[in-house]
Amino acid sequence: MTIEEMFRRIVRAHLGIILVCVLLPVAAAIAWQSRQPSVSLASIRLQVVSGAPRSATEAEGISSRVLALATTPGLLDASLKQAGAQRDVADFAATHVAAQRLGESSIVELSVTDKDPVAAGQIVAALAERVALFMNQGDRAAFNAALTKLDEQVDAATANRNKLALQLKGIADINARADIQTQIQSADQLLSQLTTQRASLTIADATRDIVVPVGNKPELSQVQSPLLPQAALALLLGLVLGLTAAAVLETMRPRVASVRALAHLLEAPVLGKSSEEIGSLRNTMALAARRQGVDAVVLMGADESDADTVSQLLFSLSGFASAPHRAKSTSPGGIEEAGEASVLEMDAPFANVRFTGLSAVTPQDEMTAGVVVVSGGTVLLRRLDDLDDVLKAVRWPVLGIVNGPAKRRFGRLA
Repeated sequence: MTIEEMFRRIVRAHLGIILVCVLLPVAAAIAWQSRQPSVSLASIRLQVVSGAPRSATEAEGISSRVLALATTPGLLDASLKQAGAQRDVADFAATHVAAQRLGESSIVELSVTDKDPVAAGQIVAALAERVALFMNQGDRAAFNAALTKLDEQVDAATANRNKLALQLKGIADINARADIQTQIQSADQLLSQLTTQRASLTIADATRDIVVPVGNKPELSQVQSPLLPQAALALLLGLVLGLTAAAVLETMRPRVASVRALAHLLEAPVLGKSSEEIGSLRNTMALAARRQGVDAVVLMGADESDADTVSQLLFSLSGFASAPHRAKSTSPGGIEEAGEASVLEMDAPFANVRFTGLSAVTPQDEMTAGVVVVSGGTVLLRRLDDLDDVLKAVRWPVLGIVNGPAKRRFGRLA
């Protein structure tokens, strides 16, 4: 099967089904989007770390952390209450909150979508404030606990050193004084280590990254309608469904793709089209009949829809046959007489060829009849089987195929 035959049998023959399958999803997508309210987008940028991330993975991890905090039910619910917006927290977190890194920088854009632009701006501002506060102060409890513990250890070490120093003043024994001096040196070393640890912890806290918003106000914009991409997806889906349905129908109800394919199956030539000049078509059919030794040409439709074309052809052929021939002139010049004789001689070989329908075949025509099949283009194979049964029953030769007008679909020719 060629690509042209596949196109004719699947696409062209089932164009109506394909169009319905395409238009319904597209219309549904357009109707759905037309009922959706416009959505506003409010965004604010946060600088999470002071330096640039070392890799795209690190930058992605920073934005993921911001998104995880922004969609935390506790933080989001508090932000919604602060903005005075009544929203479903779970649904809002899943579909209305997003965080996107800007390249491989330390800047993360936190955005919120909502039907109310004012509410969207207030929600994203409150949410960014709480995310920044948590990232800046979330680990302060552990830091404060470690700092308090070091302070206590420093105080205890200082008190122990001072106590040993007081004991040294009241001891005269050399060995005892040496032992206490050793203890004082150990206490000094411990105190130095604790002081160093406390200073390192304080310096680390002073130089750690602070999350700060970039800008004072959130940026507001209108979210573009997803009508075009959704309509394109609906169109693609409908096209796939339509082609699938057409292929299934063609498998269940196979058909002949074209007049050429029908001529190939019947092993007969295509003699012409029903729309061409009737005289030329009649001469072609009559010549084919004479080549087969046929005197009666029986026009038969390949399908029930071809009955009207057969009737019109028979009517035109009968009118052409009944047209009066010009009589031979007896003028003395003889020139006109010779011209008329030439016309009669040209028409004489086809004058005894009779065109008829199957129901009008006479017993005299039965022994010298031939069939011309009229088809509008595509024919169901089961209809062709019926035609083949008739041809086998009458045992008349198939002289050729006449291409009739195609079936009309949606007010136009298919």
